[in-house]
Amino acid sequence: MRRQFFWSLMAAAALALLVGGIVAGYGTNQRARADQVEELSRQAEAIGRQAEASVEGARQRGTAALRNLLNEGTVRDLLASAALIGGHDYLELAAVNQGKLVVPSNSQLVPALGLDEVEFEQGTTREFDGEVDGEPVVVVARTIKSGSPNFTIAVLVGRDSELLRSGAALRAFVVALGAAVVIVAVLAGLLASRLSERLSRVDAAASRVAGGDLTARVEDDGDDEVSHLADTFNDMAERLQAASGRERDFLMNVGHDLRTPLTSIAGYAETLADGKIGSDELPKVGAALQRQSSRLSRLVEDLMLLSRLEAREFTLRTEPVDIGGLVRGVGEEYRPRAEQASIRLTIDAEASEPVEVDPDRIAQVVSNLVENAMRYAPEGGRVGVAVRSVPGATELQVSDNGPGIDREDLPRVFERLYVAQRYRAVRPEGSGLGLSIVNELVAAMAGTVEVESELGRGTTVVVRLPR
Repeated sequence: MRRQFFWSLMAAAALALLVGGIVAGYGTNQRARADQVEELSRQAEAIGRQAEASVEGARQRGTAALRNLLNEGTVRDLLASAALIGGHDYLELAAVNQGKLVVPSNSQLVPALGLDEVEFEQGTTREFDGEVDGEPVVVVARTIKSGSPNFTIAVLVGRDSELLRSGAALRAFVVALGAAVVIVAVLAGLLASRLSERLSRVDAAASRVAGGDLTARVEDDGDDEVSHLADTFNDMAERLQAASGRERDFLMNVGHDLRTPLTSIAGYAETLADGKIGSDELPKVGAALQRQSSRLSRLVEDLMLLSRLEAREFTLRTEPVDIGGLVRGVGEEYRPRAEQASIRLTIDAEASEPVEVDPDRIAQVVSNLVENAMRYAPEGGRVGVAVRSVPGATELQVSDNGPGIDREDLPRVFERLYVAQRYRAVRPEGSGLGLSIVNELVAAMAGTVEVESELGRGTTVVVRLPR
């Protein structure tokens, strides 16, 4: 099918070239012929003017004197010199006197082309095609204006020039054009075959990717559009393979995080069913079950929320919000938990210009960032929350003095469960999806999130919301 398309395209291009060439060749031929006829007309005018005085004198002496003059003497020499200089194959001088055509007895053009039956008007140029001695010839007849309305000098210039023949130049052009079309078609066919072969490799690799083989790549070492297509396809395949790997890791991590609370719940449930737990231990067991079920519930809820965020299946109810006041209120809610964990919580949220955001989503961003910082801050450590106005934006910073994040891991901190699996939290509560949710929420409100961290020196998450 692809080869048929290319050959159809090449055939259409060749046909367009052929038709356009014929039209252009015909126009060029006609224009060249018109230029040649105009030039011959000027030469004929000049020749006629040179012979005008002699012919007029002979006309006044009668038809016999006029005919003798056209056959010999000064006019004959003039015509011979002009034919030699102008490169004319035929050059004759005739006259129309009192409505009768007077021609030399040795005339070749008049009888061969039947010009004795043609009426000539003064001051006009006419073209005639015919044959002389079996050879095609083109004749330009120029009549010279004279003082007498009944007398006209006619200069007949004849050439067998290939350029002047109406079909000769066009036929030569068509032959050359046909050869060009054949060459172009052959080259185009080779190019089409080459392109088809290279595109077939892209098609085969795409089919392998569609079939699930994400390792498929296209080998192409060129430097044209097809090569760029191959490079783009390879980049896409690499991204798909990386995304597939991340999804696989994510599913494994989710399975692990789900298995831990489920195993704990199942163990306590089995012990309760066997009656091995005394009444004095029931509150302790109940608290453990509640803690594990809450952890399980939080993980499921965050997974569902993250799925909606990534699919953009959520709404934003924006309004002008004082980010500083909102952050201060949300941060204060975590002070009791911070004191219970022996963490010093500082809130430095100055009043800021209103920003058009969803206050509920901003509260969710602050909550996730503070909870994440408290998970990794050591006992006796600190968590800081700050709001600053910067040019064109309001900036929210949440920092901790936890273990920090390796520089190589920073590009992947917003991947689901990546940080939770790579770095053990001091307090394992939470789902480990907080940073991923923050990234999606902030992006939905046209903001940006950055993470600054250094191993052993803590982590700072910076959120910028444009004003």
